[in-house]
Amino acid sequence: MTKLEKIDICSNPDVAYTMPASYYTDARIFRMETERIFARSWVAVFGSSDVRAPNAYATATVADDEIVVVRGADNVLRAFYNVCPHRGHQLLNGCGTARNTIACPYHAWVFALDGKLVRARNSENVEAFDPSLANLSPVRVEEMCGLVYVNLDPTAPPLREAAPGLEAAIKSRLPNADRLIRAKAHRIPHTTRSNWKAIVDNYLECYHCAPAHPGFVSSVRMETYHHDLHGSWTVQIGESKPSATGYAVEAESANPTYAGFYFWPTVMINITPGNVGMMSVNTMVPIDADTSLQYYDFYLPEEEPTAKQMEIIAYYRDVFRAEDLSLVESVQRGLKSRGYRGRGRIMVDRQRSGISEHGVAHFHQRVAQVLQAGD
Repeated sequence: MTKLEKIDICSNPDVAYTMPASYYTDARIFRMETERIFARSWVAVFGSSDVRAPNAYATATVADDEIVVVRGADNVLRAFYNVCPHRGHQLLNGCGTARNTIACPYHAWVFALDGKLVRARNSENVEAFDPSLANLSPVRVEEMCGLVYVNLDPTAPPLREAAPGLEAAIKSRLPNADRLIRAKAHRIPHTTRSNWKAIVDNYLECYHCAPAHPGFVSSVRMETYHHDLHGSWTVQIGESKPSATGYAVEAESANPTYAGFYFWPTVMINITPGNVGMMSVNTMVPIDADTSLQYYDFYLPEEEPTAKQMEIIAYYRDVFRAEDLSLVESVQRGLKSRGYRGRGRIMVDRQRSGISEHGVAHFHQRVAQVLQAGD
């Protein structure tokens, strides 16, 4: 299957319908997405603080491939496929601090942290062995606003070219984003029974906020809420207000607005209002058409949260996230129902209000353009 039938999906957002339900449930389409989206995009994998020290490494899965990111003693961050070029054994697991080399646990081939082969046992007795052909396979890696991104496509544009303006928009609200530290004790992983696109859909509209997130709505002046589209990224902004059931925001705040950033394809960044100086980040590892592994992380000026930051973490963990997980898993089940008509109307209003679904239309159009383009 090299391409999908070309049908109109959201070319005019004012009269748009969703992509067909099969886009969320068909294993063939998911395989296409793996090759055309996840293997060709800048994918956020973890925080810069996880690999900030020399010799620190962390592993991640991108487009079904294991990747290892490591910072050398020269302070340069590099990424490689997490596979030994000898016989394909995995090199490292999880995260930690490497020695000055990486040794394959299978046959003890040794590599420097820049990926070059240092030693292959008995290679001096092997005819025509060329060590230059046995280095680790590199993967492109860049950092932006406290997150590490990798891209399996060697020809893709640099990260900041792929997301023009995103870094400045985030730092205008959180100037110290590059230096934030992931609160490791408060990571929230969840294997979600939902297609990755249903999770993005849910994030890209606040039409559901009033019925599903009463605490959030009580924390934001919804008459100020708006969603701005910037090609590969979007931002939802709303002026915050004090609330006993959602965010508890100070009356006088250096950052009086909530801002939710989505960057294609699988990262969502929330800048918390108030003087707490933190952000929450949702990254996804799509597993199959029906399953997504989500990581919800909190990034703080210090690894241990203050009492105020802990209140916000608890709200996300115990209230907001639980509400959204229930929604997207229900949608995934419903998309398979005989009673679902296959495509649903996207509710885009003329004024692009805070409850308009034009962000969903924007996302669906991009997915369709990539999948219908063919190879």
